Amino acid sequence: MYRLAVDVGTCNTVAVVSRPGAAPRALLFDGSPVLPSAVFVDGYGTVHAGRDAERLMADDPARFEPFPKRRVDDGAVWLGDRAVPVAELLAGVLRRVAAEAALAGGAPDTVVFTAPVRWGTARRGVLRQAAAIAGFTAVTIVDEPVAAGWYCASVLGQRLDPGRLLVVFDFGGGTFDVTVVRTDPSGLTVLGAGGLDDLGGADIDAALASYLAPGVADRTLWTEVRAAKEMLSRTTVAPVRLPGGRSSHLTRDELQHVAGPLVERAVDETARVLGGLGVRPDQILLVGGTSRLPLVASRLHARFGVVPVVPEQPELPVAYGAVIGPVQAIQPVQPQPVPYQPAPQQPAQQYPAPQQPASVVIGPGVRIEGAVHIRGAGAMPDDDDDDDHEPVEPVRRERTVRPMRWIGRTVRQLVLIALPITIILIVNEPARTFVTNLFR
Repeated sequence: MYRLAVDVGTCNTVAVVSRPGAAPRALLFDGSPVLPSAVFVDGYGTVHAGRDAERLMADDPARFEPFPKRRVDDGAVWLGDRAVPVAELLAGVLRRVAAEAALAGGAPDTVVFTAPVRWGTARRGVLRQAAAIAGFTAVTIVDEPVAAGWYCASVLGQRLDPGRLLVVFDFGGGTFDVTVVRTDPSGLTVLGAGGLDDLGGADIDAALASYLAPGVADRTLWTEVRAAKEMLSRTTVAPVRLPGGRSSHLTRDELQHVAGPLVERAVDETARVLGGLGVRPDQILLVGGTSRLPLVASRLHARFGVVPVVPEQPELPVAYGAVIGPVQAIQPVQPQPVPYQPAPQQPAQQYPAPQQPASVVIGPGVRIEGAVHIRGAGAMPDDDDDDDHEPVEPVRRERTVRPMRWIGRTVRQLVLIALPITIILIVNEPARTFVTNLFR
């Protein structure tokens, strides 16, 4: 049976396929197992995904959405001159996955998607709709930390005896999630979960860019900073090319100084979840690209006294675990129009603005904090009941016309032309006489 598992992340998407008698393998996108989740909608309404979207963004940034998964609650997003349903944006990413899966072995017999454990029916419904639009008619969805637990036991060979507690520390590019999982004879049980939706590798990149070049907003600088950050996982110093052709460098000590407070927020959130449950971890599994920073493992070890398990490629465990784990109910879905409430035009930033720290924890005796919809003390944020939600207005990105800027630029050009002529007429008597006679 040909099986496909897809982990749609905030910043990146990973897909793994398996066949009987063969080891699972990750699909490659432009030679990499990691596909950027970014999308670009062209003038014809076609959704381009991955590195294609990042390249097209330079021509028209207003049509680019770097983190479509973050917009799952928005219904639709204004890109360029149209409102595009979020399910369509995610489907653009999944179409790319479907194309690569077909090249690897045809149409898969089983398709598994992963989702954050805090996602309820409404958000998972958007993911199912996106899968249907992309051509996947029979899918199942498993919790990301459960899939990571399967990977930990099956691929890494970690011993997970019944009753042991595994902390899945998922530090991705766009968000941070932490889940406490207990191993039972019948499988894995989620005891509690938390996370920070405003904390991820992109936030560390932004802090490093501001540290190296304060006040400079340049996408190339972010690319340089990200590459240097990843290089510092293997060495103690990394070169950085700054805007304007300048050269600089970033040391591991500087990285720890800048990223330390952000990593500490993730560790604090982990301690809060464990404290709410009244338990201590037996094992900690690091997943997500940002988890490869040595600072992450050292801070966790110092706080909890447990040496974290660090996979060689921390972006892959969730998708690998989903493809090898048990799949229960497979639910067929059919494409349906995605409802959204059209909204009046309103400006929006190209990149999501920083939000106030928010966290959500589930489990007995655990308090919910942050800006979430709460039905009662200790309740999960309920996104399953759509009747209690006001329609979300899609955000439109558009160019604005600034006539005063054009007038100012024109006046400056006229002054630059008239000034030298005036000086010549003042200091040069023959020229002044010629002009006087010309206008008589």
